Amino acid sequence: MSKYEVNESVWLATAIMAYETYYNTTNPNREMMYFKQKDIQNKALELCKQNVNSARISQWFNADHTKNTFNYLREGDNSSRRLSFQGEFGGIKEVPDLNQSDIVNTNLGPKQIKEIQDFITKEYTLMFTGGNVQISTNDIKCISILDYLDEYGGQAYQDPKKADPSRKPVLLKLKAAGGAAVDELDKMVDLCEKRFGLKRYGKRKWLNGGGNKARKYLWRQMKMKGQEDCPTSLSLFAEIVEGKARFKFSVELDEKQSKDEDYIKHHRLLNKDISEASDDLIYIASKKEMKTDLTLSTKEVKQLIDDGIYRKIQIARIITRDHIETKFHDDKGIINGMLNAVNALIPYYELVLGEGTETTKYPSNDGMESNIREGKLNMLESNKNMILYGPPGTGKTYNTVIYAVAIIEKKSIDEVNQELYSSVFERYKKYKADGKIAFTTFHQSYGYEEFIEGIKPKLTSHDDEDTENLEYKIESGSFKKFCDKAKQIKVKSTSLGINSSPTIWKVSLKSSGINEIKDDCFKNNRIRIDWANRDKVLTDKSVFHSNKEKGILMYFQDEMKVGDIVLTLLDQEHIDGIGIVTGGAEWLDDVDQYPRSRSVQWIATGIKENIVNINQGTKLTSSTVYRLDKIDQTEMNKLINKHLNNQDVVVEENKENYVFIIDEINRGNISKIFGELITLIESTKRLGKPEATTARLPYSGTDFGVPNNVFIIGTMNTADRSIALMDTALRRRFKFIEIMPNEEVLEGIKVGEIDIMRMLKTINARIEFLFDREHTIGHAYFVSLAKEPTLETLADIFQNSILPLMQEYFYEDYSKIQLVLGDNEKDEDFKFIKDEALKIKEIFKGNPDVDFPEKKFSVQNDAFYKEESYIKIYE
Repeated sequence: MSKYEVNESVWLATAIMAYETYYNTTNPNREMMYFKQKDIQNKALELCKQNVNSARISQWFNADHTKNTFNYLREGDNSSRRLSFQGEFGGIKEVPDLNQSDIVNTNLGPKQIKEIQDFITKEYTLMFTGGNVQISTNDIKCISILDYLDEYGGQAYQDPKKADPSRKPVLLKLKAAGGAAVDELDKMVDLCEKRFGLKRYGKRKWLNGGGNKARKYLWRQMKMKGQEDCPTSLSLFAEIVEGKARFKFSVELDEKQSKDEDYIKHHRLLNKDISEASDDLIYIASKKEMKTDLTLSTKEVKQLIDDGIYRKIQIARIITRDHIETKFHDDKGIINGMLNAVNALIPYYELVLGEGTETTKYPSNDGMESNIREGKLNMLESNKNMILYGPPGTGKTYNTVIYAVAIIEKKSIDEVNQELYSSVFERYKKYKADGKIAFTTFHQSYGYEEFIEGIKPKLTSHDDEDTENLEYKIESGSFKKFCDKAKQIKVKSTSLGINSSPTIWKVSLKSSGINEIKDDCFKNNRIRIDWANRDKVLTDKSVFHSNKEKGILMYFQDEMKVGDIVLTLLDQEHIDGIGIVTGGAEWLDDVDQYPRSRSVQWIATGIKENIVNINQGTKLTSSTVYRLDKIDQTEMNKLINKHLNNQDVVVEENKENYVFIIDEINRGNISKIFGELITLIESTKRLGKPEATTARLPYSGTDFGVPNNVFIIGTMNTADRSIALMDTALRRRFKFIEIMPNEEVLEGIKVGEIDIMRMLKTINARIEFLFDREHTIGHAYFVSLAKEPTLETLADIFQNSILPLMQEYFYEDYSKIQLVLGDNEKDEDFKFIKDEALKIKEIFKGNPDVDFPEKKFSVQNDAFYKEESYIKIYE
């Protein structure tokens, strides 16, 4: 038998256990597909080449863990796991690549992996999906859920395997009933997912957190795609209230995941009057553990929230046993009631998400955002995220220069547009060199790791080692680095030469704790390090014991700048000094130890401030000097101001604008690149805003937010992908600014007697008629003719740019290309695309029964060098 890698073994072990359980059971159900993590581990050990660590199963392969690598497993109660079914994560990292012909042992005999995988694809997946988009309402036993809660809700439970034999049958019956009840509730969720485009969220549970009692409620959350981080959900409940089971369908806030700002957003649902609902909805008020059904108006409920009487309000549709008896009658009636309730609740849920007050508009031909040439857009009053879109050759990337400079200089587009482009471009290059502008291009293989953060290999050396070792470190991506720079604090002083954007350094003054060197430094306004046995002035020819030693000394001598900030080590978690570097590296001749020194103006000494939280959870090390690149600049600002006694020194938030340009934004996989951070780029979610939001990054585990001074400009070629196909999450968060061909730019440009502006207008009018306006030809292809108006240049543009575009547009339908270029009415010598009748009988014998084309087409290269060929396009 073959042996497998760890990830392959875990998936295969779980698949085999599911396969065995399914075919060894008379009536298999979903609950039976959950297996103890320890059992999965033991099975995987039989299949694996190496050890299978339980942490890998609970984290790496667990799709419900924040730091998972694969989407192989889902969580259940009491450390149980099941295999992901086919398509549960869109096919992403659900199944390893295994040799289908390999044989594995099962308790049903040896089986090919292909048979195991076919089972997962078919029977197993059917258990969780119902196998059909159209779920039959006749298959959902809603009343059985209420029966289960009335009979078992709140009962004590323990693992039947560990129970007294006399209690085992009762516990097995309770376990089967609990599993069956959550199965039926899941079917109700399935129906809502398919009907309303919602996505389930969270785990299915029928036991309490301790696993020793059956819950008195069953709860499944559903959320809009892309809104997984929002603690408000559209929820399905079956619950016991006043001793009786009932259904509740509600817009619910998960208080365990909520901050104060989440309550404010949740209560946006009160912006729509409950009397406007399409179903019989009520409010439910929460105060501590108490919940109360309210028969009050929206106005009255708002007042109760404002007065602090209630902390949280739900809006809900209740279906009780009495309702079932008098109105809904049976399971099918309950399902119809549920669908009506969810349909009525969605507008209130959308209000919470910020989507219900006005319909999201996407670019269309009507009401289009002004073309850039109209220049009426003041960037600072607009969305901080925008996409310049249009056909190829309209100057989208060119115009990002104008937009970026306007944003950074806080000017209108009109002002910058009136300047010479060469002058604007020079300033653009300077801002880019200063780090205020960053540029990247999305492509199919561009991912989260390049954009936000990822684990990357690094060659490193340790204290006493001359050799370099390969280590894997978490490294920030281009966008996160850019945001970190935009968050850097600004320091101003009239008497001290402080950097406007200082680097923050950690320095160990001899060691941690209190010592004589640190006392001397604090008293004499300086920092000191050792290495007295090395050159006084270090150069490339200096001898170092290790690469790390060289790095520390060069940091201190050359990298640390006047105006940078230094923090001194007290212990792994605390600093005891904050200072500003005021002088260059110098050698102290009057001391025997620690002679390397720099002058420092101390802001605070003898303090004890915990630095771990603002250093992204990272503790300080004993290394003598290094940059604190992870430091949260906003929190550092607060810490310095807390201890600031020198009124001449002002530390403030960086309010300068920064621009991140993403060329070809539509060519990247937006979900893959932005991940959970797509929400953070919204203008209202930026740091410093009332609704500021952060997200916990999966690799570093640190909180990250997008600064309010960062603008994002994307470009998008509409011929490459229609806006209608764009990721919805992206479209909703960006302002779209259309840049169409501007033929007037070419006015006065002539090549001989060829009027370039008239020619392009005619070509575009024909393309728009035969195809659409998104595939017209941009003016930028022809601007080079202003400097070099020769027939050779024009021929080169047509042969290498225009004709290939048209071949792509019309799928080499040369008859349409002829129509666009006017070749259908030209003399033969002036046709770019020649056509001639096919003489079938000269090529094939007999009378073949094939539908042959009537003509064959060829490109006539000589025509590109004749003026008449171009003139006849528009005359």
